[in-house]
This record gives sequence, structure tokens and C-alpha cells, in this order.
Amino acid sequence: MYSFSAKGVMCLSSTRKKQNNIALTILMVALILIISAVFSFLTIMQFGFSGNSKTQYTASQITSGVIKKMNYENLSEISPSNISKYYDIPDGTVQDCSLYISTRSDNFTEIACFKLTSESKRDTLTNIINNHIAEKFKTYQTSGDNTYSIINSRKTDIIYPYVFVAVTSDSEAAINAFEKLLSDVSA
Repeated sequence: MYSFSAKGVMCLSSTRKKQNNIALTILMVALILIISAVFSFLTIMQFGFSGNSKTQYTASQITSGVIKKMNYENLSEISPSNISKYYDIPDGTVQDCSLYISTRSDNFTEIACFKLTSESKRDTLTNIINNHIAEKFKTYQTSGDNTYSIINSRKTDIIYPYVFVAVTSDSEAAINAFEKLLSDVSA
């Protein structure tokens, strides 16, 4: 026959309470971990779809990517310190820039990309680009119809913070390559 003492019943009751507390603690920790994982996943997804991923390109990566995609040849990269000889850009307007021009005297191809410092500088840079193109018109207006048509078919596209300029016979295709390059990285 069994005999129970009050001390034995209390010990058994205390053990069950400890086991229940341990189980409750494990359940709460698991719940906290699951909630943390869900919030982490949502945060990562939010940043992934915010469209900021396109800012990982430098202006040089964009111009060289378009040049490669378009199979342009005989282009020379102008160092950023010498771009001011072509585009008169005030300090604080762009944070990065890249320019390629043709090495051949009979070809007027020019590919440029600028990374704006802020959205408010868009109009300033657009005016500078338009002035540059106007100067090209003046310089080459007596060079012949081919030159005029190339300069006249130039295209500019803005996908903030980037401003892309294509002065080439197939400027529209170069703009499409620029847009595809940026859409591929943000997809």
C-alpha cells in the first residue's frame, strides 16, 4: 500500500509547476523568434523593392555597360577631371560622371552619364547638357548632313539619380540599353 505524505505531494506539485514554467518559457521564446523572423523578412523585402538598388552603379559602369551592349568601338573614356572641358557643371550638381567620345574624326559619338547629387539639380544639369549640345551644333554645322543628323538624333534620359546622354546615330537604342541596364538591377 502506498502512503503519501504532505511533503511528497508538495514536491510532486512543485516539479509539475517547474515543468509547466519551462514549457511556457520555451513556447514564448519560440514565438518571439518566429515574430522576429517574420519582421526581418518583411524588412528585407521592403528594402529589396524600394527601388534603391539601382544606385549601386557608378556612372562609369553605366556608360561602359551601354557601350558594351551596343558594341560601340573607337570610343575613349574622358577622365572625370577632364569632363569639365566638355560639360561646364557647377560643383555640387553631380556626385559622379562618365564620358566617352569617339576617337575618330568622322564619328561624333558621345556617351555620358551623370549621377545627380539631388533631385533639385535636375534642371541645372539638363540646361548644361542642352548648352553642350547647342555648342556641338555650332561647331559641326558645316561638317555635313551626317554630323547634323547624329547630333540632332541625340537623346537624354533621366532615371533618378542618373542622367544619361547619347549622341549617336542610334541614340534611341542606346537609351533603351541604359533603361534595360537599370531595370535589370532593380528587378
